[in-house]
Amino acid sequence: MRRNPTEAESALWKYLSGNKMGAHFRRQHPVFGYIPDFVSLEHRIIIEIDGGYHFEGEQPEKDAERTTHLNEAGFVVLRYTNEEVLGDIDNVLEDISDALETGDITNQASPPLGRGWRWVVGFGYDVHRIVEGRALWLGGIKIPFNKLASDNNVIKSPLPSGGDGGGFGLLGHSDADVLIHAICDAMLGAANMRDIGYHFPDTSDETLDMDSKIILKKTVDLIASKGFALGNIDATVCAEQPKLNPHIPEMQRVMAEVIGCDPDQISIKATTTERLGFVGRQEGMAAYAVALLEK
Repeated sequence: MRRNPTEAESALWKYLSGNKMGAHFRRQHPVFGYIPDFVSLEHRIIIEIDGGYHFEGEQPEKDAERTTHLNEAGFVVLRYTNEEVLGDIDNVLEDISDALETGDITNQASPPLGRGWRWVVGFGYDVHRIVEGRALWLGGIKIPFNKLASDNNVIKSPLPSGGDGGGFGLLGHSDADVLIHAICDAMLGAANMRDIGYHFPDTSDETLDMDSKIILKKTVDLIASKGFALGNIDATVCAEQPKLNPHIPEMQRVMAEVIGCDPDQISIKATTTERLGFVGRQEGMAAYAVALLEK
């Protein structure tokens, strides 16, 4: 839906994107099992743009129930028709601005646990073997990895290439993105929803050579089904080679786009193990992640 917005959604997004109104809005971001057109989690404001079908049949009643549920969860819901956005944008923007001023809770103390709000933390860990003949995917991007620092008898990949048959990469049933896998496990753990092996088994043909960005998106949808949204992620990749620091901003950008969050909510660090252990011998790579979720 982010890729195919309506004319009215595109028109309003020009004013909401990039913190133009002093608030960070997200498009089509899951909130308590719903997917509103626009939401500012910081200000607890949701904006819905209603087309003609919203006024037909049972839809008005469903919209009212949805609004009530979101109000009870602490969100202000603003609804506008396509005609209002396209023909009276100044009044719409003034209305949103007023809601931001009166509904800003960023400087208020967080409500105590057990009263509808809570923070939960999850930890994730993953490891994959380095093999020859696979592409290296980390953080949703492909990173060149054509030479090892030393010969450690790397095995040939018995699996599909993951998008590239040359160089070195990680062995796995999917594209073996060790960073995304650790992050997904951290988010699922925080929501008490098992792990990625449970939801995306390595015995399934459907997940063979799967792009891990799909796993990440489905994980975000899973935690949203229990009312959780991402607070932030802190992750570390352990690898002797290649040098990952130059690629971190692009990893943050790509994963933030998939999750529907700000890149600043995703911290990624890269380190070596000083040539110790399986990482030091360049037999594999490991990743650790901690995720904070907000309910």
